[in-house]
Amino acid sequence: MVAPLQQYPARLYEPQSPAKKRPDYGRRSLLQLLSLGALLEVLFLALYPLFAGVTSGNDAANQALPGLFPWISRLYWMRAVPVLVQLLAQVPGFNLATASGTINFLVLLLALSFILVFIAGRIGSRVGQERLLRPQIRALFCTIMIITLVFSVTYLFAPAILTLSQDMFLYGLYGRLVTVYHVNPYSVSLGAFPHDLLQQGILQGTQATQATQAVKGTRSPGPVWIDLSIPVVLLARESVANVILGFRLIGLAAHLVNAVLIWVIVGKLKPEARIFATVLYAWNPLVLLLSINEMHLDVVVALFILLAILFFQRNSPILGWVLILLAVLMNILCLLLLPLFFRLLTKEARTLRAGRRVLLWLAVVVVSGIVVVLSYAPYWQGWCITGLLTSVRQAFLQDTAINSLDAALVNLPVKLPAALTWLIAPHHWTIFAMVIVGCLLLLGLWLADDVEFVVLFSSWVLLALLVLLPVYWPWSVIVPLALVLCSASRRTILLTQLLTLGAMGSCCFWFWQPTWSSQALVTVGLPLLVWGWVLFFTSTWEMAHAHNPEPPDNQPKSRGLSRPAFPSRPSWPGRRR
Repeated sequence: MVAPLQQYPARLYEPQSPAKKRPDYGRRSLLQLLSLGALLEVLFLALYPLFAGVTSGNDAANQALPGLFPWISRLYWMRAVPVLVQLLAQVPGFNLATASGTINFLVLLLALSFILVFIAGRIGSRVGQERLLRPQIRALFCTIMIITLVFSVTYLFAPAILTLSQDMFLYGLYGRLVTVYHVNPYSVSLGAFPHDLLQQGILQGTQATQATQAVKGTRSPGPVWIDLSIPVVLLARESVANVILGFRLIGLAAHLVNAVLIWVIVGKLKPEARIFATVLYAWNPLVLLLSINEMHLDVVVALFILLAILFFQRNSPILGWVLILLAVLMNILCLLLLPLFFRLLTKEARTLRAGRRVLLWLAVVVVSGIVVVLSYAPYWQGWCITGLLTSVRQAFLQDTAINSLDAALVNLPVKLPAALTWLIAPHHWTIFAMVIVGCLLLLGLWLADDVEFVVLFSSWVLLALLVLLPVYWPWSVIVPLALVLCSASRRTILLTQLLTLGAMGSCCFWFWQPTWSSQALVTVGLPLLVWGWVLFFTSTWEMAHAHNPEPPDNQPKSRGLSRPAFPSRPSWPGRRR
């Protein structure tokens, strides 16, 4: 017998509502990144006349580049849109007819570009938490790299800044000492050939900034970097513009490869953070400025270290070890990273049988010896072990304080106690810094047993050197920034981003003459202070809400009120026996 129609529940006959369509976070983020990339490109192009405006007219770099690329001046919006210049002149402090107004507007545009990059990183962090399909991830990667290429080419042709462009002249001069004058660059003074075309550019810069004086005294590049400088000088012939362009092309290639390596390395360690990390490095205006426009060897050092990390990830420890050795042979301060990567070698050796273990260590010793001998052999005559030890001493036992916390303490207008005066002497301060770095290194050797923690402790060691050494350079933040982003440690990323802002502030302080000797109170001390307070408040918040019950999984969470999603701190691995 068929039941009456009324006995069936009425809800069986109600029309079913269509299922909600899942938002396409990949496409939305792609459009947002494209929009931010377009805005950043406009800001970077707007910096062209400002870079030229903060540089003296007799700067060798700015005399050479317009002759090679005369069309660059057509991109100066100050000539194309004079009405905008007149409007800015009405705003106090932004009169572009004066040097101070140009500097103020330059600082404003750089600050805006940093804000846009942080917004892009926030978008990358948020979309990284979603479950994206492989085509969506590939589209985001291609978009980020294409925009990075556009930014890199923009900085390739940008005018040089006098206070930051001296290292390219120094690199070129080291190469010319070998190729033109056939002398050992380590045993002959840089001023031995005052008539050299690159020497003239360095002398002009030395009169305007303190940077070159200290670089010439304490930052001799390693033999591998001199080897890389020789082809640039040979191809440039007698053209200053070609020397600058050659080093900028090296910086451009290294920057692009570094961005790809960060994507690959973070993709294996913490895939949800790779978009965030790649954007914060590849689009960073300071990294673009100091890696390409004012090319410094640190970007190539970062390239070799990232390659070493990649090969250790891919179970190729010998290649990784050779690459970290090459990084040391470019920047001697990277010598402190060798014990951490040697820890990875010992871990790899423990997994092998006795016979293969012996072959591994034999290969490591032989390859290391060959690399070191071949690197120093062309420059050994007239330099020998004494010169090598002197170079190491100058790097690890500095007797000059410039732009650092030590320099700020030395130049305080108050009289300090005798004990503190003894401590802040650069020679003693360096020992104090090395003790702290040594403690970090020992802690890393004890705890780090995988690639993830070796990267994290390596970044801590380099950050400690950046903060504590008596000589501070803004471009020294490039290598620790790349390593910190690879580690995806939230708190360390926050500190590094603050120090990156401080490094940009240090560059801006150099625009004003005379340079403020206590600038590290703002460029280093303030980031450390802000980071400490942020850690205090966030830790207090987490402890206060540690016992709050989690909302059930079936309840929808409000996306609009959620906290910003940053990459979480690396998990603490169990000790392997």
